[in-house]
Amino acid sequence: MAKFFIAAFLFVAACAQLSFAATIAESIDGDLRENLSAYNKILPDVDAAYKADLEKLIGQTEAALKETDHKEKTRILDGLHGSFPEDFNKYLSKKLQELNIDAEVERSLEFYKALLEKAESNDFKPDIEKAIETLNAITKEADAAKKVESYSKFTKDLSASFQEFLKKQNLPQIEKGLSGAIKFFDGLLAESDVQYKEEIAALKTQAEAGLAAATLEEKQKVYYEITNPANKELFNYLKEKYVEKH
Repeated sequence: MAKFFIAAFLFVAACAQLSFAATIAESIDGDLRENLSAYNKILPDVDAAYKADLEKLIGQTEAALKETDHKEKTRILDGLHGSFPEDFNKYLSKKLQELNIDAEVERSLEFYKALLEKAESNDFKPDIEKAIETLNAITKEADAAKKVESYSKFTKDLSASFQEFLKKQNLPQIEKGLSGAIKFFDGLLAESDVQYKEEIAALKTQAEAGLAAATLEEKQKVYYEITNPANKELFNYLKEKYVEKH
């Protein structure tokens, strides 16, 4: 899915991509090309009220793509934050969701089909089969906006007990992310010349508390917070250090 850079993206989520890139610039460029492709697909049919903003965003994205220095790329992207009206941000997010809904539904189908094969899923077999049937029906919807609406309704219509079961399926992934973050912060704190030492130590403590939290909701909240530090300089520093270590 295209990453809308007006909103900050998760640095730990980005790390998965960074590990395959030789430099931060290469990783950023990959996202920029993905974004640019999505924006250009939306442009021909964009509402007239948002055309100028979208063209401006395309121009700034192209400028960041042409820049060779990753710090300057980051500066351009940071400058996008707050530079567009909120109604445009909401409109673009909606259009991007419509553009990528097929991939979202397909990922959900793969998830539920895999879940059907697990022994621990036996008690919820009817729920899983119904979910697969509903998702298959959604894939046949021709209108993207209606498909997004149906997909959103699908997740809300799941039974409470089934939703709790699904949360438990996500628990190992969140805990793995928290453990990985703790290890990453530990490595940075062991360096004699590490910058933002106090801030990183605080993030590590927060991640440890998240790992020990009693509920999935608490763990997810902490995971989001430690991967989205409000300090942009710290955020960018952590990205650079991740590339160095991988």
